[in-house]
Amino acid sequence: MPGVSGSFFEYAPRLFAFEYGDKHLENVLIFIGGLGTGFCDVPYLPILSEKMNSIGWSLIQIGISSSYTGWGTGSLARDSSEIERLVQYLRSKNTDCGSRKHVGIIGHSTGCQDTMQFFTKEPRDNQFAPLDFGILQAPVSDRYTALKQMPKNVYEAAMAEATRLIEQGKRNELMSMKYSKHFFNTPISAYRWHSLFSVKGDDDYFSPDLTPEDFESSFGKFDKPLLVLYSGADEYVSESVDKEALMKRFEAATGSNWSKLSRVVPKARHDWGPGSGPNSMEIGLNTVFKFVKGLRLD
Repeated sequence: MPGVSGSFFEYAPRLFAFEYGDKHLENVLIFIGGLGTGFCDVPYLPILSEKMNSIGWSLIQIGISSSYTGWGTGSLARDSSEIERLVQYLRSKNTDCGSRKHVGIIGHSTGCQDTMQFFTKEPRDNQFAPLDFGILQAPVSDRYTALKQMPKNVYEAAMAEATRLIEQGKRNELMSMKYSKHFFNTPISAYRWHSLFSVKGDDDYFSPDLTPEDFESSFGKFDKPLLVLYSGADEYVSESVDKEALMKRFEAATGSNWSKLSRVVPKARHDWGPGSGPNSMEIGLNTVFKFVKGLRLD
């Protein structure tokens, strides 16, 4: 990615965020990355910033303890608490980068789980950390991805080890590298392995084999406008997944808060970057633009 301009600021002790450009507008779209994501390494962010600036929104990428390789020993609950701290910071009139009016979030990859967690599972301080909307970009099942990336016998043995460690009260103990080397070669705790890869684990929001009741307990609790953009050629999604059918199930569970702009982005790779169709990124970003521009916010 070419160089980008912007500014870093500390929103909590040793936790930083990056605001693209120099406009510091009163409305903010917060970008939450996925597993392994760091600052400025998702290719569409500079263009998204320009589009948001044109309608009065700044783009801010949050850095959380789970950024880069920190996710392996983290949790969605920890991520959610740090997201809330950034929102509080941005809303406050007493911080250098505060006094923002409207705030929404866009999650990329496992950032989609963070978005779902924040809106549907965690208690939120709606007075000091309200959010106006959520966007899911490339929501995928890490459980299905694991089964795609590692042999089934390895997956089953790893799940047995994670379960055993948790039952022994060792949820924070690291999994053997003979297992974690199969998934981004990152140190992973027993808890996070189980959360990501077990049926109905804490991270298991998007698996196609979940029931309508499972989706109602997550998507059905989303209480703000929701835009979902599934990547049509996502390299982390099994070829067996019917993306259009899965999106219809998400929509059915969400109800009236589902944006009709939600779609499968044709020929788009996971991050809309290299290998995507020639118009994939443009289609995705234009959809985000139309969604945010069309929101009726007080």
